[in-house]
Amino acid sequence: MGSLAAEKPEHGKPLSGILIKRGFNYHLIGPDDLQNYTELSTSVLTQKQTVAFHGAFSLLLQCLENLAGEVEQLTLQGGKLALKVFKAITIIQEKRSVTVEWVANPVNDMYADAVLAVILQVESNPTAAQVARSKKSDLSKFPEKLVTLLRGTYGNEAVTRTTKGDQISVRLDGQTAVINLDTLEVDCLDESLHSHVSSAVKRLHNAMAPCHP
Repeated sequence: MGSLAAEKPEHGKPLSGILIKRGFNYHLIGPDDLQNYTELSTSVLTQKQTVAFHGAFSLLLQCLENLAGEVEQLTLQGGKLALKVFKAITIIQEKRSVTVEWVANPVNDMYADAVLAVILQVESNPTAAQVARSKKSDLSKFPEKLVTLLRGTYGNEAVTRTTKGDQISVRLDGQTAVINLDTLEVDCLDESLHSHVSSAVKRLHNAMAPCHP
């Protein structure tokens, strides 16, 4: 029904939507069609949290780059400086504080928790953050730590490293993602698994790589 019926379903291709029941019939519809076929409506919840912060905003920027890799720098109305990480979490500089804003969903909530942890760490011990920023990391331990991270996420049996040590494989629900440790590229036919594994590889590498002021 609705937008899901715009394209003809293909055999073996996943179909995602919301299952609703009308009488003795069941219908699968897209989230955007919910208010058209039911009495329910959808809404967007934006969360906002203000945290005390007295450190340098530039130091927070570099620590967030270690966490997320790419950080977008913004200037809002009124001249306020802001940072955007993971393309979803906005950190706004206030007087003696920062405000973190994001659209609530399970993924963004996880990202926001990580960002808030970085802010609190920098606020509680800015000297240690500066030392960590300038300290060179030993990337030779990256493959070992990546295997540990992936096994903690997908399970021990799902993650294997080749005998040569140049690739790591992740198997999930019949799909396989292969990580090239030389280029950090991920080869996987499943878009969701590819996205999650690539994100994990990128975040860990950025966290371990030396940070250049």
